[in-house]
Amino acid sequence: MTHYFIELAIWVLGFYFLGCVLGWGLRNVFGSSEQPVAAPAKMVEPIKPAYVPPTPIARPAPIPVPVAAPAPIAEPAATGKMERPKGLNAARGGKADDLQRISGVGPKNEAILHNLGFFHFDQIADWTESQVAWVDDHLRFGGRIKREEWIKQAGLLAAGNEAEFTKLYGTGGLRNAKGETLSGTRTRKP
Repeated sequence: MTHYFIELAIWVLGFYFLGCVLGWGLRNVFGSSEQPVAAPAKMVEPIKPAYVPPTPIARPAPIPVPVAAPAPIAEPAATGKMERPKGLNAARGGKADDLQRISGVGPKNEAILHNLGFFHFDQIADWTESQVAWVDDHLRFGGRIKREEWIKQAGLLAAGNEAEFTKLYGTGGLRNAKGETLSGTRTRKP
């Protein structure tokens, strides 16, 4: 964002100098042809009055401005409280699970989850209702984690139950090199 301010400042400075050059040129071309008035032969210095201290100005007291009370923060209706899930400092064994396998987790969400300390399917599968509420509120998903069943998907992937995962969610979030969803679109059994 700061690069926009720097670019704007450079443009403003450039236009300022352009205006100065154009103004100087136009004044030379269209300026008055009158000669400057000659200064009088003898300059008389003005008389300085004696020092008079300034009189203090009485300022009225500032009027207090009423401040509106902040709007109450809405808590999730289901649990009433939110709890931040414990994250890890780094992925176990130096290799994180491919969280994009979970339908609804793309590259951006995966990076955010990594920044919060979530690198593995079992971490997401172990979230409680209050922890889901915290993550959902923190990421401003509006209930997306529950709707897309991240907990269930992560549980199946953590357990290595690929057959059940594929049966319920197809390929999940797997995409080919072109970014297209792989065959086996997400289907859900009632």
